[in-house]
Amino acid sequence: MVLFSELKGRPVYDSNKKSIGILEDLIFVDGEKYAEVTHMIYVDENRYRKKIPFILVDELKEESADKSNGLVVNLNQPTKDINPFFIKEDDVLVGDILDKQVVDVDGVKVVRVNDVILGKVDAKFCVVAVAVGTRSLVNRLGLGKITGLSPKKLGEHVIPWESVERLEPKLHDLHLKIQKSKITDLHPEDIADVMEDLSYKERVLIFNTLNKQKAVMTLIGAEPTVQDSVFRDMKIERVINLLEDIPSNQAADILSMISPSKSKDILMRMRPESSARIKRILNYPEESAGAIMETFFISVPDSYTAQETIDLLRKIAPSSEKIYHIYVVDGEKHLQGVLSIRRLLTSPCETRVSVIMSREVIHVKTSTSKEDIAKAIVKYDLFVLPVVNDENILRGIVTADDVLSEIMPKAWKRHKYIPHKIKIRKRKNGLQQTIQA
Repeated sequence: MVLFSELKGRPVYDSNKKSIGILEDLIFVDGEKYAEVTHMIYVDENRYRKKIPFILVDELKEESADKSNGLVVNLNQPTKDINPFFIKEDDVLVGDILDKQVVDVDGVKVVRVNDVILGKVDAKFCVVAVAVGTRSLVNRLGLGKITGLSPKKLGEHVIPWESVERLEPKLHDLHLKIQKSKITDLHPEDIADVMEDLSYKERVLIFNTLNKQKAVMTLIGAEPTVQDSVFRDMKIERVINLLEDIPSNQAADILSMISPSKSKDILMRMRPESSARIKRILNYPEESAGAIMETFFISVPDSYTAQETIDLLRKIAPSSEKIYHIYVVDGEKHLQGVLSIRRLLTSPCETRVSVIMSREVIHVKTSTSKEDIAKAIVKYDLFVLPVVNDENILRGIVTADDVLSEIMPKAWKRHKYIPHKIKIRKRKNGLQQTIQA
């Protein structure tokens, strides 16, 4: 392993041991675990910058036995056989990583790169990690001699390249094309935490890589300053695209972050059915069940049979987290009962749901306070509650997660807890290996 700061400025010799210049930088191609170094840039005696393939490097060697003079770069070709390339504008340089902010996706935090660690991986010379600790900073800037500090006694923190997400706008799109974005794999609350430590441009950069659902959840979990910066220059068409086809309670949360005049314009330009659902949510008092309920739920008429209900589930194909219970309603949408998936699947196909449903349905009204909902969930050990209006018409559901996120103190939400993660890696023999991170 070698630090980039130890290589930069070191002499470059051809195969005849003739000095041809000094190493200025390295060009690499990004990868998921490592980033292969493909070219080297050196400056010749006339101060011309020249780019050559890294395969021309024979070895990196200590210049003397006592290691007092540092590394040198030895090539495997004589100068006359070396044909330099033009340096391209889109070449990705190792030197560009220094002093830049990157995201440590395992530690879920923003850090500044003090040095870059290089090494051989499968016979290729690669970027394998970045150093972000005090030791690498003192060592690179030569502060040890000035301050008397010994770098060896200082702390160091190294982040593997597979856990690094770069933030430069110029290179970010290229980075995402080469590998799956690491930041977008984080939990929305973790992304919101990361965005707090970024500039306006970096926040927008990250936000634009998120899919619709994760973008919405990230905005809802973000601090007001982050929300304001993301919405600052966002066009109405982009906001509408975010709000369409997401749960109405989440869309209502997003609209509450925007100015009333802009919200009104957005609602007028949305699909009528989507706009109506969101307006209904916005009309409920802020601390009520109506304001936090999800309007997507599964209900069937009490005249349905078990087979008809199963056919309906196959048709709408809800996600697994949406199938809590199936609610049974009459012709006027009044709540009549609740049916578990287990009971549905174990009943004869011709049996009507009104026969196999449970008529004792614990529910709340749209006007019920968040605190009372939480008490009901705890008392009856529930994870979902149906919400009805004063006429007992089913309007939505509230989940334990919804209530917890609403009543949890804001200080708890903003506390940056880093959970332990388990990574599953496939061995060569096909077996899986579990690693506690």
